[in-house]
Amino acid sequence: MTGRSRISEGLRTAFSGPASRNRSLLPALALLVILLSGCARSQDQVDFEQQAYRTPQNYTETTPNGEVVRRDEDDWRIGPMFQGFVEIQIPPHPNPTRGEPVRVELIVTGVGTVNGLRAISYFDMFDERSMITHYIHDRNPLDFGALIFNIYPAEFDLGRNYSNARSRNDGLHRLFIYDNRWNLITYGDIKLK
Repeated sequence: MTGRSRISEGLRTAFSGPASRNRSLLPALALLVILLSGCARSQDQVDFEQQAYRTPQNYTETTPNGEVVRRDEDDWRIGPMFQGFVEIQIPPHPNPTRGEPVRVELIVTGVGTVNGLRAISYFDMFDERSMITHYIHDRNPLDFGALIFNIYPAEFDLGRNYSNARSRNDGLHRLFIYDNRWNLITYGDIKLK
């Protein structure tokens, strides 16, 4: 049974039958409905996620130390659902890469606000069956502070072949970072040279 169907069933149970028996449940159910509606995706988050699935056009160029050479305004924005809870102060680097690992640095600024993390890409962005998992952190919730991990560019190819990954999509690959509930935190493009 899904969370939504459990809520519906709970509400039906609370509001059916004698009022005296169910009166004590009403404050708890009202609080549950308010909390769950606050967790739902806003239209801004839905729009952000739809924008993420556009074909990559450019990338934020960074040095091996993380200095920004040229910024793509579409890259590494934080989804509305996570603004104020997650930051990217230094975009993934180096970008472009010539095969060396790309360092991703996130800062969790809200205690108890982000449940896990997964970094993925798609061999074919329009086919979810072609998902490639680059990194998973299952801690729920994530600890406050820096979370640093590497993306290995050869993994953008299903066979983990850097030359194949570099030749596909002109070497431009979109990386998606989700929480463990598949809410998009951020996304951006990695260029393989």
